Amino acid sequence: MQLLTIDEIISSIMEETDDLDAEITDGIVLSKKEIPQSEIETLKSKLGIEYLDSTFSEYILSYNWGNFGFLSYQFGYGDETSLSWLINRNLDYDEYPVLRERNLIIIANGDPYTILLECKSGEIYAFTSDMSYEEIVPVAPDFKEFIKAMGTAQYVVWKHAEKEFVELMEREASDSSLAFWKELVSVY
Repeated sequence: MQLLTIDEIISSIMEETDDLDAEITDGIVLSKKEIPQSEIETLKSKLGIEYLDSTFSEYILSYNWGNFGFLSYQFGYGDETSLSWLINRNLDYDEYPVLRERNLIIIANGDPYTILLECKSGEIYAFTSDMSYEEIVPVAPDFKEFIKAMGTAQYVVWKHAEKEFVELMEREASDSSLAFWKELVSVY
């Protein structure tokens, strides 16, 4: 087993949801969207971000993250044409000034982890309400790899291949992130 590509993730989601009503699949189907580049400038301005990783910028503008989730992790809801969902998620977070000081933004919420992006490096982290900011766990080197791992996790849950996914992540991921990836597929 290896991580699926984004196109393979989209195909697997389409295949798995083919017989379902559109109301049910809303928020499950990952689709390409053309969100204007100006949304990145708006995001940076409103959140006080000096530099935003180019991989994150590219992928956040190319798909419907504003109305999408993997397993128990939700990126946004009801906003497929802008990055307002991302701006609001961060500005509504009481401790956003602490995140901003550390050059972090929230990109998704789930149970039990919140997913963070380090804006300059593009590295993806996970943390729980029980952790200090010094304890955040690196889970992927960039947004693309994070999405590939999340999409693969969703696929293996549908195919009941969680064990193979954990074995893959034992080879691919850092020891510190393994608990996150195991938790992701064990919920199901």
